[in-house]
Amino acid sequence: MKLKTISQIFLLIILFTIFFIVYSKFDRKDKSGLNIGVVNNKTICEEYKKGKITTGSVSLIVDMADDYCKKTLGLSGRTSLDGEGMLFVFEESGNYGFWMKDMNFPIDILWIDDTFTIMGIEKEVSPDTYPKSFGEKFLAKYVLEVPSQYSDKNKINVGDKIIFSEL
Repeated sequence: MKLKTISQIFLLIILFTIFFIVYSKFDRKDKSGLNIGVVNNKTICEEYKKGKITTGSVSLIVDMADDYCKKTLGLSGRTSLDGEGMLFVFEESGNYGFWMKDMNFPIDILWIDDTFTIMGIEKEVSPDTYPKSFGEKFLAKYVLEVPSQYSDKNKINVGDKIIFSEL
């Protein structure tokens, strides 16, 4: 009887050990199974495709956040935008809220519909606003994050059209 009890306890210990090993391995991964993080200002997601956004006579190079990993990470952990931006590309139009989790600098956020019309702008959104979410009221297919004050400096307004091209 004692041998059977010891065997059962040993089996339980092995099962708990396996559970904790598996849990610790997957605990830091997102739903897609990809590690998400930033090392030396570069993401652990795949390489970003580059695009070009033009509004009026002003153009901006953007990283395209076009998959789950890149959209989840966003600009979190980066130290600056270095004069560029990030374009979030969604498969369908929707009300996409954005927050400033793990951000290190303020930004302007623009919500753009499927006709490339700017539907909403939040200016100078500070990292201090986390966990507040912005933009759920705007129906958009694209969301553009640009350096703080970019929209004012370049006279970009709701209703303006943008031109997008992949590089």
